Amino acid sequence: MTGERRARGSLAILIGGAVLGIAAVVVYWFASHEEEAWVSWNSLHAVMLAAMGVAAGVAIGSSAEVRRWTTWESILTAVLGGVIGILFWLWGLFWELLEFIKAGIPGYGYAVRDLFYGLWFLAAIMVPYIVRRPGAALSAEMVGAIISSLLGQQWGLTVLISGLAQGGLAEVVFALRGYKHYDWLTLMAASAGAALGSWIVDYAFWYNTLRVDIVILMLIARFISAAVLSGWLGKALSDALAATGVLDNTALGRARIGG
Repeated sequence: MTGERRARGSLAILIGGAVLGIAAVVVYWFASHEEEAWVSWNSLHAVMLAAMGVAAGVAIGSSAEVRRWTTWESILTAVLGGVIGILFWLWGLFWELLEFIKAGIPGYGYAVRDLFYGLWFLAAIMVPYIVRRPGAALSAEMVGAIISSLLGQQWGLTVLISGLAQGGLAEVVFALRGYKHYDWLTLMAASAGAALGSWIVDYAFWYNTLRVDIVILMLIARFISAAVLSGWLGKALSDALAATGVLDNTALGRARIGG
C-alpha cells in the first residue's frame, strides 16, 4: 500500500509539474515569436491546469498495472499516437473550413461547429482500448498533440495543453473503472471526460467572453461529438484492426480470442 501511495504521489507531482512546464513553454513561445497574446494566462489558469495534471497522475498511479507496460505496448502506443497525430493535423485543416458555420450563425455557430470536435479525443480512447494500461490515454493524446504541432497545427504549442487536459480527464474515467473495464459505457464516459477537459481549457483561454448559454451548448455539442467521433469510432476502428489479427499480441487481441 505504501508503494502504491508513493507511485501515485510521484506521478501526481510529475504530471502536475509537466502541465505547468508546458504552460510556461507556450508562454515563452508566444513571447519569443512576438505573437499576439491571443491566449489569456493568469494564476487561476495555472492552478486549474495543475489540478487536472495532478488528478491524471493520481489516476494513473492508482493501478499497479502502470509498472507492467511492455516494450511492445510502449512502441505501439507511440506509433498509434503518431498516426492519430497526423489525423489531428488533417482535421485541423478541415476545422478551418468550418469557420463559415461560426460566422454564419452568430453566437450559436460555435456550438454547431463543436459537433465536429470529438475526433481530437480519438487517441485518448482508441489506444487505451487496445493496450489497456494506465497512462495510455494521456500518453497517446500527448504524442498526437506533439505530432500535430510539429506538422504545423495552426494553434502551435497550445495543443499540448489541450492534449494534457483531454488525455488526463479520460485517464480519470478509466481509473474510476479500475483500469479493468473497456466496454461501451466506459469508452463513452472516457470520451465525455476528454470533452470536458477540452471545454475547460478552451473556455478559460478563449471563450470566457461568450454568453453562458452558448458555452453550455458548446459543452453539450462536444459530448455528442465525443461519443460518436472518439467513443464509437475509436472502438469501431480498433475492433476492425483486431479482426485482421494485427493486434493479437495486445490486450484487445487477447480478449477477442479469449486469452
